[in-house]
Amino acid sequence: MSADIAREPRLHESPLAFAALMGSGVAWGLIWIPLKFFAGLGLTGQMLALTAYALLGLAALPLIWRERAAWRGEWRLLLLIGLFFGWANIAFTTALMTGSVLRAMLLFYLLPAWGALGGTLIMHERLNLRRILAVALSLGGVFIIMGGAEVFRQLPTMADAMALSSGFCYTAAGVANRQARRIPLASRTLAPFVGCAVLAAMAALLFSAPALPPVAGTTWILLLLFAGVWLLGGTLLTTYGVARVEVSRAAILQVMELLVAVISAILIGGESMGLKEWTGAAMIIAATLLEAANSNGRAGAEAAKTAGETA
Repeated sequence: MSADIAREPRLHESPLAFAALMGSGVAWGLIWIPLKFFAGLGLTGQMLALTAYALLGLAALPLIWRERAAWRGEWRLLLLIGLFFGWANIAFTTALMTGSVLRAMLLFYLLPAWGALGGTLIMHERLNLRRILAVALSLGGVFIIMGGAEVFRQLPTMADAMALSSGFCYTAAGVANRQARRIPLASRTLAPFVGCAVLAAMAALLFSAPALPPVAGTTWILLLLFAGVWLLGGTLLTTYGVARVEVSRAAILQVMELLVAVISAILIGGESMGLKEWTGAAMIIAATLLEAANSNGRAGAEAAKTAGETA
């Protein structure tokens, strides 16, 4: 970890930051509802990236460019944030539109394992016993959800692969976000939508793009509302809250996303969870809480080290 990060002052948390994270958890936990609606109209995740995400991306370009003096020295990190978050959004959207909401959410939450891998290889963090246990719990939870030994006898579905890759890229973008110190909030929030549009356009050029089904005028209005309210609002709340709340508390509050998605998918979507899904979910939540506690311990150690150096 760099000296700049180690010397970063402790956050002055506010009720507004907690409220932002709670709101983002509810928004992302319920995002499957409009996504399933658009899927019923014949739209796909790539089409959403070329419409709703691209509209936000185009609107964001002037603002991002206006802030170039602030992020010019960290443009590579901004590029990584945009591309990783961009793919995470596309993959997560596709998984929710084409597969089971419960399964997609649970597989996405393999975050403790990806976080430990990224922290060790990129941030040079040490793996302590608590973090190893968190990785084992998250991997074990996903292994159970995927069917146990059956996972070795059959390939995962496209929705499963999308959910897993989404969680990996989300964590990778988070690592880049932690290393960035000069990129303004607006650029961090809006860059992923530019990344979504760029990746979807590249896929359309390299592969045969699916034909856009007939879309009524009201659907375009709904796409605009979805992009502006749900996507931008949820992303802005998450970015604002995570930047102003201790890592451990942010992780705990973001578990709310998983709980909201599970409860709403059961009550509204008519989905059900068996013993293996409940067991896997409990292991993944336990792993997330362990990772949060580990993050809190690292933050405390860094603060103590900083205090000793400045004394």
